[in-house]
Amino acid sequence: MYLRKKIITLLGACFCMIAVPFTSMASSDTIQEVKINIGLQQDGNDVEVGVTTDSNMYHVDDVDVIRGSDINWTDDDAHILKVRLKADDNNTFSEGTIKKHLSISGASGTLVSCQSNGWDLTAYIALDVFYKYDLDVRDLALSDLEWDEMNGIARWNAAGDADKYEVQLYRGSQSVTSVFKTEETSYDFSSFITKSGSYTYKVRAITDSSLKGSWKKSESWHVNLKDAEKISSGGSADTLSGPGDSRSGKWIKDDKGWKYRTDNTYMVSNWKYINGSWYYFNEAGYMVTGWVNWKNKWYYCGDDGAMDTNTTTPDGYRVGNDGAWTGA
Repeated sequence: MYLRKKIITLLGACFCMIAVPFTSMASSDTIQEVKINIGLQQDGNDVEVGVTTDSNMYHVDDVDVIRGSDINWTDDDAHILKVRLKADDNNTFSEGTIKKHLSISGASGTLVSCQSNGWDLTAYIALDVFYKYDLDVRDLALSDLEWDEMNGIARWNAAGDADKYEVQLYRGSQSVTSVFKTEETSYDFSSFITKSGSYTYKVRAITDSSLKGSWKKSESWHVNLKDAEKISSGGSADTLSGPGDSRSGKWIKDDKGWKYRTDNTYMVSNWKYINGSWYYFNEAGYMVTGWVNWKNKWYYCGDDGAMDTNTTTPDGYRVGNDGAWTGA
């Protein structure tokens, strides 16, 4: 019997071979022992599970995937494989079968519970492959993908159980780079932003055991040719007018200064474009005023934190359209 079931984003089809070894039996129509063999076939994130039996005393009646909450298991959100066997003819499952003589081989998993009314036996199994999938869904999800539009750095929030990340750059619908791996929650794509166009990147979290989360795609960032040439050569974009925040943010003040929070995260050691102006936040997440040295260039942020552009700073220095000190 083959199961094909979609579990959120994972397409699962399950096969389990159920072989029945027999010891000496008190009665030929009593099933004393059942051994469940589960085999899996994996292709990327796709998993096939098939359930069969070579017994002539019972057959596989039904296979399903349920939630742990359906059987009051400790992990309510976990996926559980449910296998129901039905005895053939006059055969019955002995009481000892469900207490001591049901074992699992093949795919790695844990027998959560089983029950029988004599003619039917239902086993609930927590397969490791399902656990890994549950981990993928719950702890490898990514959020807050954004661009640093001054220098072409892609950033995202850390995923709970991720050991590293895979990331790839696109211009329009065409890939610009191959898939790169990084242990950081950012990647510097500046050297690849060489042409005008709309840039996006996709990223997913992975673990050392090769468990991979789902790809997530950033919003599009349009770069003109002049800015592309500056960014790819290690400079900063001249055009600082950005689309603003795609998510609502909030200024937070404490006795040390101002921070800016978006979706419970704070910008640190970087610039943030907020309501038409650029602001710099230090390693502690606080807004900086005065001069900022960024990539060997100096920028001036006023008393309100907004970066000055195309003007003379209060201490008499000239800054250009990109906010950088011109040397004058």
